[in-house]
Amino acid sequence: MRAILEIARLQLLENVRRQVHLITVFMAFVMLALPAYVNTFSMGLQAFELAAKDFGLTLLSYYGVAMALMLGSSVVPRDIERKTIYPILSRPVARVSYLAGQFLGTAVLLVGSMFLLATALGLGIAGLSQYFDPAIYAAALGYSLECTVLVAACLCFSTLASPPLAGVMGLFLYVVGGMSSAFTRFFLREDRGNDTLANLVDGAKNFLPNFDVFRLKYPVVHDIYIYPSYHFYEFIYAMGWVTLFLMLAGIRFEKRDL
Repeated sequence: MRAILEIARLQLLENVRRQVHLITVFMAFVMLALPAYVNTFSMGLQAFELAAKDFGLTLLSYYGVAMALMLGSSVVPRDIERKTIYPILSRPVARVSYLAGQFLGTAVLLVGSMFLLATALGLGIAGLSQYFDPAIYAAALGYSLECTVLVAACLCFSTLASPPLAGVMGLFLYVVGGMSSAFTRFFLREDRGNDTLANLVDGAKNFLPNFDVFRLKYPVVHDIYIYPSYHFYEFIYAMGWVTLFLMLAGIRFEKRDL
């Protein structure tokens, strides 16, 4: 466990050195300014809050996915290319522990960034509505868990393929795993009449993470109560997929000739 935490710490420091955090700082300013921009459309207070939350949380989701794909698919190949992995593995550190540490360091960075941006969005809205809505953190938690699953998946794919291909595989996983049943039913079956593709998508979704579990934007935007037990469920669901992807990555990485 100590080795995993040390590798996670080094990964965090590496991301700071690469100035990844500057992207988060920039996005934080965007989140703070976003409500003021939305308010220029001269809408009522309630409509303003709905629009600002909807747009801001959508932006937060896209940011998290982009960062998860970028960081998750490149962390291991970058260490191999720069040969920084060899001093670590020359010590009594299991390869699966190395992967777990890299995942943990990346996940901590992403989760921290998501909650920082959610705070910035909430403050931006509160600056105009005089009310900070803590429900924003419920959406941030869901998006954070979504990102951790995506990071673990991309890290797994990066042990099989190049970083660009691993990123594409992660994006495919995200798109297919996030498709709702309504989309396949109405768009693919009824609108397009493509039953074969709809059946393939529905079949694939049974073996992929269901990212809809983590998307709480609608209840947060419309002030629908979310039971605390649901957060426990989505956490367990996310950790199950993270564990599976890390186990698969460890099996593949153990067999890899470095």
